[in-house]
Amino acid sequence: MHVISNKGYGEEGAGVWGRYLLAILVLRVFVIVGRFGADTALLKFIAGFNAQKLGENIRLVYRKALSFVLPICIGLSILMYLSSAYISEVMSVPQLYIEYLSFFLLPFAWMFVNTQSFRGLKDMLSFSFFFNSAVTSFAFIIFGLVFLLSKEDVLNNHQVPVYAFSVGVALAFASSLFLWIRKEKGKGFDPVQNIDNKTFLNMSVPLMLAQSITFIMGWTDQFMLGVLTTPEDVGVYGVAFKYSTLAVVFLLAINSIATPKFAEFHAKNDIQGLEKTVKHSTKMIFWATVPVVLFFALFAEWVLGFSGESFVVGVSTLLILLAGRFYSSICGSVGSILQMTGNQHLFQNILLGAAIVNVVLNYLLIPIYGITGAAIASFICVVFWNTIMVLVVKKKFGFYSVYIPFLSK
Repeated sequence: MHVISNKGYGEEGAGVWGRYLLAILVLRVFVIVGRFGADTALLKFIAGFNAQKLGENIRLVYRKALSFVLPICIGLSILMYLSSAYISEVMSVPQLYIEYLSFFLLPFAWMFVNTQSFRGLKDMLSFSFFFNSAVTSFAFIIFGLVFLLSKEDVLNNHQVPVYAFSVGVALAFASSLFLWIRKEKGKGFDPVQNIDNKTFLNMSVPLMLAQSITFIMGWTDQFMLGVLTTPEDVGVYGVAFKYSTLAVVFLLAINSIATPKFAEFHAKNDIQGLEKTVKHSTKMIFWATVPVVLFFALFAEWVLGFSGESFVVGVSTLLILLAGRFYSSICGSVGSILQMTGNQHLFQNILLGAAIVNVVLNYLLIPIYGITGAAIASFICVVFWNTIMVLVVKKKFGFYSVYIPFLSK
């Protein structure tokens, strides 16, 4: 979608895309809180129940999650709408964007609940689609159709990308809910294993904090660029960031399969099985990531130029971000290992430290180096938290998760 909009809006493309990214960023901040960690908690609970064919327990814990998520999201939607003027002033985003997107907070958060539930049931196809591409795919289709039918109206209305995204959220939510209702879950029930409020909260609250910190880690750069620089800089950085994330597509795909297995091996106290799965997944992640990183590194200028001439200035930014993605591929699924083995508090604390470092580095580097400074801050933090988590996994389970060609077994 960014290619069409940036090409269509010409010299204004970076600014239009930057304001769009900042508006969606605000929505995602509220959604992280609204999810309340319930989606990731569901993954752990549902994976365990699914292994035992306890379908009724799955239904009950799903409803339990919604009993927290729905009222929280409704309250946050109201707060987002009422604070839209302040957010608009701070982030240099049209107030209308924030007001409009506030109505889509609940379906966006609910979609994530459904998405992680699919993952717990080992429905990797549904999980991958809704987690990685559903919203953007639907938004692209809507935006493309409107662009083809009324090109001039789109070019004269910078709000269209935001409208397309919101419709994409609505369609993704409706589709995920429809599939979840129809999904076969079994009929088994064990009242002893039923999850009460305290147990659920003890799992979800730390995960919410971890998700929030992870989000801060991933989006602090763009948020602080929005505050300290211009929407145009945010637009250029956002496109470079988007291309760099393509290098972790395989990491996410392999994670989606391996993460429930981490939980299963831990539940059975099978450390050898856990080690074998971790090392195999890291090896797969590495070899799948390397070709993507090399392609974007070698053709960085051409790739960015495809989005528009104003984006070519982001070449060095893209290269630095790719270096961070490459380092992550060497370390493997360390975050998922800690979260699925009862070490979510450690995971949370490590990310909190990294998030603080990230904010400080962005604050120091962005005024001097602009978008390149933001990329440097991101790279340092990726190395920081991945390295610490690798060492924690070694201490807890006795093995390294890393894969280095010709050195690792």
